[in-house]
Parts: sequence; structure tokens; C-alpha cells
Amino acid sequence: MRRISASNGYVYFLVVLALHVLGGAGFLTAAARQPELWGLGLLAYTLGLRHAFDADHISAIDNTIRKLIERKRNPLGVGMYFSLGHSTVVFLMVLVIALSMNRLVLDNQALREAGGLIGTFVSGFFLIFIGLINVFTLVKLWRGARGAANGTDGDSGLSHTHGPKGILTRLLTPAFRMINKSWHMYPLGFLFGLGFDTATEVSLLAITASTANKSFSIIGILSLPLLFAAGMSLMDTIDGAIMTRAYRWAFISYKKKTAYNLIITGVSVISAFFIGAVQLVHLIEAKWPQHLQWINSLDIAHLGYALTGFLILSWIVSMIIWKGMRRRQAA
Repeated sequence: MRRISASNGYVYFLVVLALHVLGGAGFLTAAARQPELWGLGLLAYTLGLRHAFDADHISAIDNTIRKLIERKRNPLGVGMYFSLGHSTVVFLMVLVIALSMNRLVLDNQALREAGGLIGTFVSGFFLIFIGLINVFTLVKLWRGARGAANGTDGDSGLSHTHGPKGILTRLLTPAFRMINKSWHMYPLGFLFGLGFDTATEVSLLAITASTANKSFSIIGILSLPLLFAAGMSLMDTIDGAIMTRAYRWAFISYKKKTAYNLIITGVSVISAFFIGAVQLVHLIEAKWPQHLQWINSLDIAHLGYALTGFLILSWIVSMIIWKGMRRRQAA
């Protein structure tokens, strides 16, 4: 029987299970007396499942996992901590609304705009930042691949090269150390959550519940953000576990998996830069709408699904090809 610990990831899935039990127990208790809550609970959980695949979530999680593995750190909790930080904002907002029974967040335009600016800036800046870190990894992979092609030790080049030693690297070295453990993603997820988009959706559920003709109980109202957190943490934790295995597999035998490493790292870098740039351009679009109005026509709502599917499919195809090569070599 395997031991439950952070090293094998079971503890993170236990946290996700606890969220499901806690949210489900509160929801079922309230829904038994107020059947109208069933629709709201299902909607809250579905919103969590769907929001886990937002492009900025997937890109932030996958790029951070890539960075931690390259630095020989355990990244299995990256997805869970990120989603918990994000969900904390939702829960706090619903709690405030449930206790005050007013429309403070929804009616306060300045508060919503400030939250949107903070969340969008943090999201865009972090994705550009983590993309830049992985550019250095991509450079190391490319140099290692060239070394392997020339007959030198590609693995050695990957292990002992610490990236370009230019001015930019020296300036960003302190920032590179900001996220060195999985739990460091919790405060980042919290800041991402200040964008208010999903928080507003769940807040609307709480307001609907509290202002219905037949008022819902506080337990029923607070079960909604817990169900939202359960759904989002489930998908983000699964994504983190899958991508951790995929990236670790790519590092086991560098020479035989160079192409996979380069492709996946390259896609991660491009997605981080693209999504981060779109987020930051949105901040200045209001100032120059005549020049930047095209940014609103970009639909990245389904990019997270596509990115996740591509990375997982690439891993599966690479494993099939690699195992086929091993069988031919053994024969």
C-alpha cells in the first residue's frame, strides 16, 4: 500500500476529496429542505469544472510545472494550490454577500474595475515572466540537442548549463526564485482571482439564493463556492498530475526525447507569451480603442482545452513512438 504524501501526490487529491465532501454535505443538507438549490449547486460545480480550463490557468500551471521539474522540485501540488488560491477569492466574496445581504461587490463599479485591473495585470505579467524563464530552458534544450547531434553529452549540457549569463538573467535572478515550491502558487492564484469574472458569477448565485422568495440557509449559500472550488481544484489537480508525469518522463532520457522536450517547452513558452500579451493589451485597450479594438475579437475561451489536449496527446504519441523504438532496438 502506497504511503500518502506530497511526494506521490495523494495528499493533494485527499484535499480535493475533502472539498467535495464538505461542499457536498452542506449542499445536500440544505437542498433536502430547499429543492430549489439543486440547480444552483449544479451550476456552481459546473462553473468550477469549466473555469479550470481557462487558458491563463492551464498556461500558468503547465509552465510552472515545467520550471519546477527543471529545477528538480516537486510540482505535483501546483494545480491544487493555484485553484485553492483562486477559489479563496470566490469564497470570501460569497461570504461577505451572504452575511451582509447586499450588492456591495456587484453595484460598486470602482471596486469591480480595481479588481479586474489587478487580476488581469497579475495574470498577464506572471505568464510573460514564467514564459521568459522557460525560454532559458528552451535555449538549454536546444544547445543540448545540438551537442547530442555533434556527439557530445546532451544530458550533461542540460544538467550543468544554467541559462544565459547576460544582464537580463542577472537582473531577473531574484524573481526566478519567487516560485520554487508548489504552495507558492496559492498567493498567485489568489491574485489571479481578483479579476472578478468568475467571482462575480458565483456571487450572483449567492445573491440569487439570499434574495429568493424563500431565503436559502447560510449553509446552502456557502456550499456554492465550496462546490465551485471542488470542481476547479479537481480539474487543475488532475492537469497538474498529468503534466508532471509527462514532463518527468521527458527528462528521464534526454537524448531519446529531445524532440518531445523541445516541442512541449516551445508550445508552453508560446502559449504563455501569447496569453500574457493578450491580458496586458486588454489593460491598455480602453486608452486607445481605435488602435486596439481588434483585441476584443480574439476568442481564447477554448484555448485552455486545446492546449491541455495538445500537450497530453503529444505525450501519448511520444511514449508510443519511444516504446516502439525500444522494442526495435531490443530485437
